[in-house]
This record gives sequence, C-alpha cells and structure tokens, in this order.
Amino acid sequence: MMAHKLKVEDPILGFTERDSDSKAILNTDMNSLLKYKIQKRKFSEINKSTTEISNIKTEVEEIKNDLSEIKKLLFEITQKSQ
Repeated sequence: MMAHKLKVEDPILGFTERDSDSKAILNTDMNSLLKYKIQKRKFSEINKSTTEISNIKTEVEEIKNDLSEIKKLLFEITQKSQ
C-alpha cells in the first residue's frame, strides 16, 4: 500500500511533506541522507580496521609466546647435551 504525501504548509530544513495516513512529517532532505550514509560507512570502515588491528596484535602476541617457548626448549636441549 503506497502512502500518500501532502505538502507541509511551513517547510523547515527538508521537512516538506506529510504522510496522509499517519500525519507524520517526512524528511525529504536528500543531502542530509547522503551525509548520514557517508558518515555511517566511514564509521563502519574504522570499526572494521580497528578489529583487524586487534586481531593482528593478538596474532603477534601468540607468535612472540611461541618463539619464547621455542627458545626456552632449545636452551634446555643445549644444556642437556653438554
């Protein structure tokens, strides 16, 4: 069911139409919508990058721990063979 739109008598900042069924004022400011979508995409990309960095840090810590354990085992092996 398609909503019918009515013009608002005193439009303010993109709010120029009203839904005839619910009487809700509709925002028709496409520039603000575009800005919102760009901002949302940037935030999503930043959040994704932050998660990737966190994952890389975790992997580096695991590698450091593994190397430390390998060094310890090699040291023990060399001490036993002497």
